[in-house]
Amino acid sequence: MKANKSASAPLSIRGIIILAFFVVATITLGIYGFSSVYVVKNNISHPELTRWFDVFYSTFKLFSLISSPADEALKHWAISAARLSAVCTVFFSIAFATFFAAGSWFKSNILVKYYKNHYIIFGLNSESAYLIDDLLNKKEKVVIIEKDHSNPLITQYKKKKVTLILGDASDIAIQLKAAILNAKAMVAITGCDLTNLAILKTLVESPYKPELHCHIGIDNVMSYKLFEPSAFYSIDNIKKQSTGLLINIFNLSEKIAIDLVQSMGLGENTDTSSITSEPVSVLISGFGEIGESILRELLLLAHFCNHKKIEITVLSTQPNDFFITHHQVFEHCNGKGLDLWDITFVSSEQQLQNPSNFNHIIVSDEDENIALKSILRLYDMCTLAQSKTTDNTTTFHYYNALNHNIEHQQIRSFGALKKVLSFNQLLDSNSEVLAQRSHNTYAKTELGLSALTPDALSVLIEKHDQETVDSTQWLHWVNQPLFKRKSNFTEKRHFPMKLLVLGGSIPTITFDDSDATKQEALDYLPYLNEFSDLNMALIQRWMKFIKKQTGLNNEQLTHRIHALAKTEHNRWNAFHIVNNWRYGESKNEAMKTHDCLLSWSDLEEKRPDTIKYDYKNIYHIAESLALIEHE
Repeated sequence: MKANKSASAPLSIRGIIILAFFVVATITLGIYGFSSVYVVKNNISHPELTRWFDVFYSTFKLFSLISSPADEALKHWAISAARLSAVCTVFFSIAFATFFAAGSWFKSNILVKYYKNHYIIFGLNSESAYLIDDLLNKKEKVVIIEKDHSNPLITQYKKKKVTLILGDASDIAIQLKAAILNAKAMVAITGCDLTNLAILKTLVESPYKPELHCHIGIDNVMSYKLFEPSAFYSIDNIKKQSTGLLINIFNLSEKIAIDLVQSMGLGENTDTSSITSEPVSVLISGFGEIGESILRELLLLAHFCNHKKIEITVLSTQPNDFFITHHQVFEHCNGKGLDLWDITFVSSEQQLQNPSNFNHIIVSDEDENIALKSILRLYDMCTLAQSKTTDNTTTFHYYNALNHNIEHQQIRSFGALKKVLSFNQLLDSNSEVLAQRSHNTYAKTELGLSALTPDALSVLIEKHDQETVDSTQWLHWVNQPLFKRKSNFTEKRHFPMKLLVLGGSIPTITFDDSDATKQEALDYLPYLNEFSDLNMALIQRWMKFIKKQTGLNNEQLTHRIHALAKTEHNRWNAFHIVNNWRYGESKNEAMKTHDCLLSWSDLEEKRPDTIKYDYKNIYHIAESLALIEHE
């Protein structure tokens, strides 16, 4: 959504300008009129000075509103105009003062009832302030609901002319007072999961059934269990009670971790295609909420073509319960189970053998000064061991919510709340655009729809879902179970790791259909011909690009595709393991069991009918990326 770029002066400035105009007009007209009709008497001293004193006195007396057209029978058009201007000045001043005295009350109790397409923010705090400011910069209408009357930010946002309602956000009367039935979206970011869930529960059970995008902040990722199938907050249950609600769940630490890993170039500073290369190694220093989110993101995405397990070292001075809450990760790392990762926890820097051996060093201490101090110390330790050349193979990242980047060539900050809590990142869902559009393409195929704009397609898909009783047949992205959405999104975030061995990022020109050169057959690509819904033209152009970039022949490229299909299965396994699924004889979402949670060799033996879908996900990369260019 594009912001309204038309500039307009604040209401207070415009009011002062209008008031000043009336005052100047009254004085100017009064002086001109009275100076034209007053006659100076000859028998008084200083006749001219006396005359002007009377002129100014009569002029300023106009503001008292006691002068009338009959006074002294003064007849001059300027005086009559000045009288009118003086009346306008006085009454405008009263109205202006009243507005500022009761303006916030008027907006919060009267004017807000007529708002439409506005954003309602539940909770006023240091985090929500970033989103509110970004919305205000985009000239959007914002209504804030805050329970704490002593919140020091209230005064600050009253000065910014934001409509602010004080009260319990989970009270339907307060929500209706904020015109929630006409709102474009709401964001629950109170800092308390229980409060945010209570707000959503009120909306779900409301008899008014609003059409509304609901963005619900969840601080504790374990609370995601409340959105799983059969739980009250499952998408299925919510949609059955209130069909107009579109639910999006977000976790701030998780969004910070996603933003970091997508920008840090995971695996780019080593060879991830050769089986003889060293595994990718990462050090995470500091293990609070952000550090834990970064570890989870690495567990989800650190799977490479050479199938070398990532080596993750966590420097944490405090005890943690990560392996308790993620018990299945413990069962499948460090040589156990499917053996997907090597994870080591250390309690001091003295236990680090050689920091210069890490490909990536991440300091996630939530105290920014400690984070900066730690990253500089680790950087110094690395540069002492590494040759001081421009091809240093370690990248350095430290947490800095305020984005005070030190502008160092090798050290970069991450976690800027101004970016993470912006309109584009939080409400416009740009970070999930690949997953959404890929899913929409699938939905378009299922419904047999022709080419449509994303917005028009979204409307038709939502209409289909509202008319479909069976929730398993729903097709709209926001109507998918939270787990399924996260799975799709995670798969798309893994694209950069796969592209490392396929020629790198795909330039726009690759998707240009103006190239009329003869396309070669793709028979050498395994399982390709088993899928009729793949865009063969795009895959052909992509394969041509890969060969040009890498110099691979058909046999070598086939070998890479085989390796990547296995990598994709490892990534799929990792996603389920991180979310505490385990192997079972059959798939059961409620029990979190799946019959495909197997090693690649076991999958080929026990489920040979399913391995082709890992190949299909590789072929889908070009099609998914092309959606960004063509929509």
